[in-house]
Amino acid sequence: MKLITILFLTTIYISVSGQRLTGKYNTYYGCSLELNADSTFKHNWHFDLASSWAVGHWTVSNEILYLNFKSIYDTLVRENMPDSLVLSADEKSNKINNTEFLSYLLSSGRQLPRSDNGLTNRLAIRRNRLYLLDKDWQLMKKRESNIGTKKKRPTYYFRVE
Repeated sequence: MKLITILFLTTIYISVSGQRLTGKYNTYYGCSLELNADSTFKHNWHFDLASSWAVGHWTVSNEILYLNFKSIYDTLVRENMPDSLVLSADEKSNKINNTEFLSYLLSSGRQLPRSDNGLTNRLAIRRNRLYLLDKDWQLMKKRESNIGTKKKRPTYYFRVE
């Protein structure tokens, strides 16, 4: 009976702690991270005319938020050539032709590939902020200069919603 009670309370704690994280977070560097109640997330980055996005699932363990990125692919259909998979321009898989693929290549916004997205897959949770962790699992609290300004700002994600 004690084991069942412990498992039940642990399940409730995990679901409640995950619920308090849901919402939208921003950085001072054009990044936003939206954590949904269904354990999915969307990450956006924008600067001037350039932008990128990524989606996936998130989990929490020991006050660390883990992001599991998921690449979304479209099927590129070309005449007299085998079909191939290419990164999708949006969050829905489609069949596309050469013209649609070319317009995607020329656009400034794109999905970040999972293998080389430049984003961390783990963030430390501290007082409604999400801190980047370095390769040694240390909080990255150093302030960085933004593009075009000498003012140094923190690198953490702060809650906006």
